[in-house]
Amino acid sequence: MVENPGTAGGAGGLRLLNQPKPAAVEANTRGEPAAVVVQGRFQPVRAIHDSWRIDDEWWREEIARRYFAVELENGRKLTVYHDLVGGGWFIQGYDGPRPGKGPDKRRG
Repeated sequence: MVENPGTAGGAGGLRLLNQPKPAAVEANTRGEPAAVVVQGRFQPVRAIHDSWRIDDEWWREEIARRYFAVELENGRKLTVYHDLVGGGWFIQGYDGPRPGKGPDKRRG
């Protein structure tokens, strides 16, 4: 039962999780991150462990992002993405796809 159907809905005390944060990223000539600013200092990227692209919602507000799972020289691991529509780089708390973690393919 709804106590007062005339009240406006809303998030109340809820907050959005996993929101991307703008990041300063130095990219190489292939458009891959070479260094990321963390705590005010450029940290060189030691390795790019994975890269994937997301293209979505072209019918409303287009989203085109190229994600990178990177490891910095100090060992810290981050997920950064380049916004291919609006430009700019962002850090987002996301682990990305993991091999073997998808649906069980043994079912027949």
